[in-house]
Amino acid sequence: MRMEPEPLTFFTPDGDRVTWQVEVEPDLDPFERRLTLVVQGTKIVQRRVPRAEGRDREHLYELLENEARMGSRLLARLGRAYPVELPRLMGYSLDVEEPFVLLSDHRGEPVTRFSGALLIAEQRALQESLFRAVRILSACDIVHRRIDPGTVRWDGSAVQVTGLAHATLVGSRRLRLGEAPYAAPDQRAGTGRASTADDLWSAGMVIYRTITAREVADRPDLTAAPALQPLHDVFSGRPPSVLEVLNRLRVPDPMQSIPVDQDLRLEEGRAAFDRAREAKREIEVEEPPPETRIEQTPQDQPQKWWARWLPLAVLLAFAVVVWMVIR
Repeated sequence: MRMEPEPLTFFTPDGDRVTWQVEVEPDLDPFERRLTLVVQGTKIVQRRVPRAEGRDREHLYELLENEARMGSRLLARLGRAYPVELPRLMGYSLDVEEPFVLLSDHRGEPVTRFSGALLIAEQRALQESLFRAVRILSACDIVHRRIDPGTVRWDGSAVQVTGLAHATLVGSRRLRLGEAPYAAPDQRAGTGRASTADDLWSAGMVIYRTITAREVADRPDLTAAPALQPLHDVFSGRPPSVLEVLNRLRVPDPMQSIPVDQDLRLEEGRAAFDRAREAKREIEVEEPPPETRIEQTPQDQPQKWWARWLPLAVLLAFAVVVWMVIR
């Protein structure tokens, strides 16, 4: 059944306010809808916070804002060479009753549908593409923190890592987040600083689970899986860098072909977005006016009591001396 077009007003990543005519596909998911742009015929994803859900869980608004912020950062850094491994931010509207973020359409299917069913060549391609995604995120100073079977999709040749709502910047204080086995131990404990090693662990665990279809409580045993030997130390206390893992897989650094693009217009849009978000969070507290202090000049300062009576005392003493002389 064809849906009636409806207007959708939002801000583009560079800060322009636009209105598109869209058709909304019926979906049972209250947080995510697929839209079709009437003019172009392009499909996009709308992630939103419904009024009823946000009323009881206000943190959902912060997660949505963070997804927009991270998407804006990726777009500003990667520009025209945007990789297939990551969804592209199309726009956002965060100051409305039911705020939303618009992203490029999903590719492929959730990786859980391919557990234990990938051919050897596909197993290799999965590893290459997922570690490419981690490398690109790290080059933009982003730690995803939620790479798991629910946020990784596969289309037969490349992954798409979705769900940037919990992402943070490299070096920020770790917050306790995630569960075993997909969240790294330090991330689960909330100790230290966020690192690409957190995403490396998660990506390695997704690959292990997808290729072997085995459940694991914590660190997996890779000895029986030759295809996974490049990951042998990813789950150790001293993990390699993502570039080392790509080198073992004979994959060139993707950032050599995806140069970081400093598009000033996009940078300005991202800065405007951050300023708007910070201004919204500020709580205006009316401070009392500063106490007025009148500084006294030396001439205005009160004199000591003896300084005030000294001239009179001198005059009286002089009068006494004169009286004695006359007498």
